[in-house]
Amino acid sequence: MSPKEFTQEVKDKAFIRQRKVCAHCGAAVEVDSGFSHFKKPVELGGDTSLANCVILCQKCHVKYGHISRWDKFVITQDYPYFSADGLPH
Repeated sequence: MSPKEFTQEVKDKAFIRQRKVCAHCGAAVEVDSGFSHFKKPVELGGDTSLANCVILCQKCHVKYGHISRWDKFVITQDYPYFSADGLPH
């Protein structure tokens, strides 16, 4: 496992915590279609902990994903469907 990857355990816990919805747009996400994503990229000091992991749908992952948009992403960090404790907002 790369230091830039979440463990499967972290991914599974993040998926359950988010109640199978994208942290950004709220779209339904299945286990095989969700993408684990760093709230704070490793390149900017983020880690591979559960606290730094969100699950995004494919559309949001492409929009906020790994396309050298770190500055924009860090500023954006808009996760209206993310709940650290897994409870609805």
